[in-house]
Amino acid sequence: MRFVVVMLLGLIGLGMLLPGCAPTPPEIVSVRGTVTLNGKPLPGAEVQFVPMIQGFGGEYIATALTDDQGRYELKVLGKSGACACENRVTVSEGPLPEDARGQSAASQMRATRFLAALKNRPIPDKYTNLAQSPLKVEVKLGQSEYPLELMR
Repeated sequence: MRFVVVMLLGLIGLGMLLPGCAPTPPEIVSVRGTVTLNGKPLPGAEVQFVPMIQGFGGEYIATALTDDQGRYELKVLGKSGACACENRVTVSEGPLPEDARGQSAASQMRATRFLAALKNRPIPDKYTNLAQSPLKVEVKLGQSEYPLELMR
């Protein structure tokens, strides 16, 4: 009986230590900037900062859509910002408007018109693929502006 009590106390103690073994989540800091392609603003693009840290999943990928002037402000985990660490960056087409989604001929026509109206296109493929993107950003405490300059 005494052996069982000692074992239970030992297991409880071990269980209390385990939460301390988990890695510390990265700090989230404000990140914004402007995306340009050949020196001109890139509106309607999706920007993703993918943190290069061990032990954390996709929930730490920060995303934003650029406005008409190519400006973006990242959000992650419902907060403004991105992980303070090295990030790989992708820039790709943003989502289509709701009425331009679908398989109907009318939806396809609206999608074609929407995409044709976007300025400074197409976005080069190398920026849209995480494995190929040359964009890397070291997000640091005390810095919030990160311009992204893409070239054709």
